[in-house]
Amino acid sequence: MALSDAIMPKMSMKQSLLAFDLETTGLDPERDSIIEIGAVRFRGSRVEDEWSTLVNPGRPLDPVIKALTGITDEMLANAPRLNQVIQEFQDFAGDLIVLGHNVRFDLSFLQPRGVLEHNLGLDTYTIASVLLPSAGRYNLAGLASALAVPVMTSHRALEDAHTTRQVFLRLYDQALELPREALEEICRLGAEIEWDAGWFFDEAREEMRSSQDSQESPHRERHRFFKPVQSDLQPLSPDENPQPLDSDEIAAILEPGGLFDKRFPAYEHRPQQITMLRAVCDSLSNSRHLLVEAGTGIGKSMAYLIPALSWASKNGERVVISTNTINLQDQLIHKDIPDLCQMMDVGYLAAILKGRSNYICPRRLASLRQIGPRTPEEMRMLAKILVWLYNGGSGDRSEINLSSREAAAWSRLSAEGEDCSVDSCRQYADGVCPYYQAHNLAESAHVVIVNHALLLADIATGNRVIPDYRYLIVDEAHHLESATTNGLSFQVSQGAVGFMLRDLGSVKDGLLHQILELARKELPTSIVNNVEQIIVSIADKRLDCSELSQRLFATLSDFMTQQRDGKPLGPYGQRTRIVPASRTLPKWSEVEIAWEDARGPLSAITQSLTTLSDALDDMTATGIETAENLATAARISARSLMEIMTNLENMIFEPDPQTIYWLQTKIGEGDLNLHAAPLTVGPLIERFLWHEKEAVVMTSATLTIGGDFDYLKQRLNAEDADELALGSPFDFETSTLLYLINDIPEPSDRQAYQRAVEKTLIQLCRATLGRTLVLFTSNLQLNRTARTIAPHLVQVGVDVLEQTSGASRHALLERFRSSKQAILLGTRSFWEGVDVPGEALSVLGIARLPFDVPNDPVIAARAETYDSPFDEYTLPEAVLRFRQGFGRLIRTQSDRGVVFILDRRILSKNYGRAFIDSLPRCTMRTGTMEELPDAASRWLGI
Repeated sequence: MALSDAIMPKMSMKQSLLAFDLETTGLDPERDSIIEIGAVRFRGSRVEDEWSTLVNPGRPLDPVIKALTGITDEMLANAPRLNQVIQEFQDFAGDLIVLGHNVRFDLSFLQPRGVLEHNLGLDTYTIASVLLPSAGRYNLAGLASALAVPVMTSHRALEDAHTTRQVFLRLYDQALELPREALEEICRLGAEIEWDAGWFFDEAREEMRSSQDSQESPHRERHRFFKPVQSDLQPLSPDENPQPLDSDEIAAILEPGGLFDKRFPAYEHRPQQITMLRAVCDSLSNSRHLLVEAGTGIGKSMAYLIPALSWASKNGERVVISTNTINLQDQLIHKDIPDLCQMMDVGYLAAILKGRSNYICPRRLASLRQIGPRTPEEMRMLAKILVWLYNGGSGDRSEINLSSREAAAWSRLSAEGEDCSVDSCRQYADGVCPYYQAHNLAESAHVVIVNHALLLADIATGNRVIPDYRYLIVDEAHHLESATTNGLSFQVSQGAVGFMLRDLGSVKDGLLHQILELARKELPTSIVNNVEQIIVSIADKRLDCSELSQRLFATLSDFMTQQRDGKPLGPYGQRTRIVPASRTLPKWSEVEIAWEDARGPLSAITQSLTTLSDALDDMTATGIETAENLATAARISARSLMEIMTNLENMIFEPDPQTIYWLQTKIGEGDLNLHAAPLTVGPLIERFLWHEKEAVVMTSATLTIGGDFDYLKQRLNAEDADELALGSPFDFETSTLLYLINDIPEPSDRQAYQRAVEKTLIQLCRATLGRTLVLFTSNLQLNRTARTIAPHLVQVGVDVLEQTSGASRHALLERFRSSKQAILLGTRSFWEGVDVPGEALSVLGIARLPFDVPNDPVIAARAETYDSPFDEYTLPEAVLRFRQGFGRLIRTQSDRGVVFILDRRILSKNYGRAFIDSLPRCTMRTGTMEELPDAASRWLGI
């Protein structure tokens, strides 16, 4: 501890605090037990005392808990029981303020036993979420890394308590660096709210006051956060008769001796890139739809950007480019397009546009700052946003990390809703509204970049966000179906319904109280009496709804339990599709009765909220500005409740045959979720893209199965689109060894297969000195593998990096790139978008063939639409994903590497050939597990 304490900031905090942590057998305080307690008493940066003990839970530990904590049954055998040490812990804590990471979780195990019942709790998770609004994750290990806090071990109580203390001290230092007006406003807004960071910010404010001039400074004016709008932008004006592109002239830019060749010393001429560029020129010029598979290394972004920008500039027609990932959007807007403009000495204008809900509304923010938050979640969200904006945040939600509860509160501030228009922004906020600025830029841009979810959602809701366009390029097109499915899906949980109802409050608290207080201040008595009657009615029905919704979810939970037929929940919880047969079961009639009881009061609340919002709109028109935020909040609540009602009504009584319905619970969350998703999106894409747009180009590195586009064309209703398949310019036969293991047990033999995977990775990484990425399809298998191989590989200097460790994806990739010897274990998100050229990634492993989980509701429902589901749907989907995973290895002409498959089904099953044939021609070898390390090291020249 001495080293870490030596670099701790010096603080003047005057009282002692207690940092503590628990290790438990699970996440449910009613069923699970404490197995370790650790606590540290400290004042400022000085540790005063520490206390810890193991606790015998009276039952064997789950293997996952053993692997996570390193605590074994043997270690606990002679440990005291909780009742033997709990009073000693309480005595150690005394009446100190207690500090924990996600402290409410730890207190839920202690307070029911009479321990720490009266101690004020502080949560480093809450504090960090405010002070580090853009952090990727807020788990303890991730925060420690971000704040440069050394961590010896994790998931041991005393060590985690010390880490929590150190993280707290670093965060306190950060609070003292806030602008004084920001700190003052956070304290002012939180004065009436009990939240897990209130004392922390009050203490920081007092220290700041004592070290500065005691005179308070007022908080900022309402629009100082946002930059003024560009006034010199002119919307594009399409030509009545578009002029075709000269593909020879444009292709010359990429030809040998052309502009790229002259400007880039290391430029590589790629015939496939020029072929694609010419095809895109033809598509735009002749209003033809096109599917282009562009293999790795072709440079497809330049192959479509050059024609798209040339077309837009020549004809005044904006081109929309849709991507699936933020990484590609950032690459296009921050690298590719600026590079292209600089090289060609032109001033092409590009813009990124997102859905309205992604932008903060300045006038709603001003109103909420005046009215104040209603709940701890809203307080945390508002404090986070203030820190973000004071530090130069743009107003784009993607810059900050919002939890699900904070995201619900964000809706009070976003530009979502019919009442938020470009005209009102211009009049009220002098054009500084982030959404108005983004929309204004998009109106003038040659290229507008959006994501797949917005693309189809915008079309489905009547083009409310993206300016009119007739030309579209879809990159990462293999994701268009899944992204559209996600964008058009519905989900609600029991907790979310309860939160919405609690958020309404009563005449004494919550939204209803704020509306009533405003009415009493601003309106005549006669109108106030009418408003009060409505609010009392809503408050009464809210209590009924709360009880009836709990009953409905309990009935649905009973229905799911019955479907399990006495079996326990699996490691991934339970998902139950609601199909016609489900509605014939006796238990379903109880669900119908429960919904019939709940929907009447819920409908009445929705109607009353709409009436209230209309009345508040009238108040806004008379100049009462604070009424607008309350009107918006009432309207959002009404809209959210109406959406829930509509989807429940459809799920229970009036199912749409084109919609998939299911119920879901997850281990440890204890919350039942209701889901609905479209069965197919092809007809929507056909109607609004293929039929309405002049030219649509869809491209990706993986669009074909076995060399043809039939599968994708069928899924996207793209039968009339032209096709172009371009192989990679890389020489895979020379650069890549594809090693197929022929003696590994099949995944169905779970224990033997898992032992073989672990043994193979240990031996391989010893031979190759790491430099390996292994792709998994299961978090559980990844975790087990990491726990087993890490001790063996650390001994030989190979770092084991795992996706589920808490570090962000970006941080893991940076560590992997910079490490001389490392193995990185990743799951689904690492199967694509990973770009690590050079020796850092020389070996790629695929643990299992990436088949979808067959009982996934969306997968199961869509499979049922085929005569031969496996051959026509399951296998093609897996092959496309397999090709994406393979593409992580060779990223440049000079790369060299090994791909090995830890799934013998690629050799033993008839369908295995489909995976092999989908790959470019490599040097292929079939061999044993024992022979792989030597084969890999020889191929790599190690």
